[in-house]
Amino acid sequence: MINKIKGVIKISYLPYFLFLSALVIATIIIFYQSDKNILSNISNNSALYLLSAMAQALAAILAIVIGFSFVAVQLSAQIGSPRVFDLILKGRALWLLLVLYGFSIIYDLLLLRILPEKNIDNIFLVNSINLSIFLTFISFISLFPYAYNTIERLKPEKIIQAIIKINSDNEEALKRDVILPIVDIMDKAINANDPHTLKVGLDELEKLNVDIINSKIDKSEYKLEIVKYYSGKISRLVENAFNQNDEDSVIEITESLKNIGIISIKMRWSEVPPDETERIKSNGIYKSVGIPGKTDNYDNIASEVKNILNYVFIKAIGKKWSRATRSTLNVRGSLMATSRKELVDIFYDIFQISNDFSRLSNEEKIFSMDYFMEATRDIILEMINKDIHFNDRNFITVIKDILNDSLQVINKEEYFKLSQNIDYITDIGIEAAKKNHKLKDDIKECFGIIADSGKLLATPIFELGNRGYGLALESKKAETIWICSCLEYIGILYLSKKMDEPTNDIFSFLGGIENNYRHTKSSDVLEITEKTIEIIEELGYKSIEYICEKSSKEAILALIDIGMMNENTTIKTRICNTLNDMQKKLENKDIFKSVIEINEKKQEYELAKFHEFKKFCAFDTGKHSR
Repeated sequence: MINKIKGVIKISYLPYFLFLSALVIATIIIFYQSDKNILSNISNNSALYLLSAMAQALAAILAIVIGFSFVAVQLSAQIGSPRVFDLILKGRALWLLLVLYGFSIIYDLLLLRILPEKNIDNIFLVNSINLSIFLTFISFISLFPYAYNTIERLKPEKIIQAIIKINSDNEEALKRDVILPIVDIMDKAINANDPHTLKVGLDELEKLNVDIINSKIDKSEYKLEIVKYYSGKISRLVENAFNQNDEDSVIEITESLKNIGIISIKMRWSEVPPDETERIKSNGIYKSVGIPGKTDNYDNIASEVKNILNYVFIKAIGKKWSRATRSTLNVRGSLMATSRKELVDIFYDIFQISNDFSRLSNEEKIFSMDYFMEATRDIILEMINKDIHFNDRNFITVIKDILNDSLQVINKEEYFKLSQNIDYITDIGIEAAKKNHKLKDDIKECFGIIADSGKLLATPIFELGNRGYGLALESKKAETIWICSCLEYIGILYLSKKMDEPTNDIFSFLGGIENNYRHTKSSDVLEITEKTIEIIEELGYKSIEYICEKSSKEAILALIDIGMMNENTTIKTRICNTLNDMQKKLENKDIFKSVIEINEKKQEYELAKFHEFKKFCAFDTGKHSR
């Protein structure tokens, strides 16, 4: 009830309504008290003069109002389109005002004709004159709400809202009388840099298209024709926005198209018999389900939207518009995820991403590589989180293709973009590890591509290591183990090529990750510690095998750090055995000696812990204490 009262208070005509109500009450009082009123006895000359003056004044005001209305109509037509004439002529405000003024003038003239030549003392005539005065007041006061309403209707958004109210089941009438006039207004809004009007128009037409797609009309061909017509007009708006260098308008248009595309994909089952829909979905048939005359037209509606998005994508990259490029790719991703959820085969859409990227010039690839990878990540994450079945190998192929193309054209000045791509790939792997999705193993291949490229050798190590630090502090076991396994994968790849320099950084990250996790006091600490030691041992032995002295040294340092900071005797014993074994296998015995010297320089607490661990392992005698 309170909300209803608030809604009534917000009505713009409320003051006028209250004033007119008060005027009506006052007039009624005058009528009933006319025998006591000073107007109960009026001279003929006064009455004639009064009625004549009121009739002339009303006629003059009416002429001005009509002129004002025609000017308003002309301005509205310039803002919108000639179709606005229909809105004005079909509107009630002007006709109500004309009727009110016409009735008042005719009423005054009739009174002038029937008034007697002597003083007027007839109660009926006196009240008739009082009524004439009341009508004049009403006519005059009605100018204010009419003027306000007319000026309001000059606003483009008000014109749009008026046009959209036109209901028609006729296809041609809907195109001609609704869609076309609103698109014309939006086109002028882009030229006038009026984002508000554009937004209103897009929202209204989006709602119109969604309502048509959702409607119970048993003709998907009709729905397709309307959307195809609308998409053609939207293409014109997009072209104009690009010509005006209006990136914001392009983004608004693509976001509106996304909603239309998604609803059309979701509605593809609306005309399929429920029992058949249930049978297909329950059997888990993950392939394109196109039933002639049923889902095909809805799929074609989505295709219309995709065609516009492809055009926007090409133009946005050509202009190097960051936000528009990201927006368009994200919209394409949302349509893909929705399509896959509704059992549409997205094989072509997946590889369309990498094909689009491969066709770009080198300069365009450098500009857009991180946007492509970001969009791919968002698609995969949405599918993983919504448990949508998808062919992960197809997506891995796309990621590899984008990476390969990026590595071919990247230069040192743009290395940060490739670093961002690594971060996006890592996001996929972390989420896959969290959900125990098989993609967690496949994604490691992408780090191999970077390792084989000879560029950014240390970058994947630092990106993964820093992410591992944060995950360990949050006690995220599955994700932390996956990060460690990725570092192991990269390390083995580098060591197989005898690349000592980038590999040695891996050990400090592994040790730091184990240390961070240990400080969380989680119940999974022992498991993480054992996994970390296992990886360091494997990489350490590989380093010794391939005579990578820096990596060998860092592996021994990492094991000593873990061993001296752990209180678990089993862990300490395992590390001691490994260290003694590594010491024997080292060709250069000075490496182990240098590690001992480094630890001897530690400060206070750490030095004490090292001496304790050194004594436990008995490095000098080759035996550890029991």
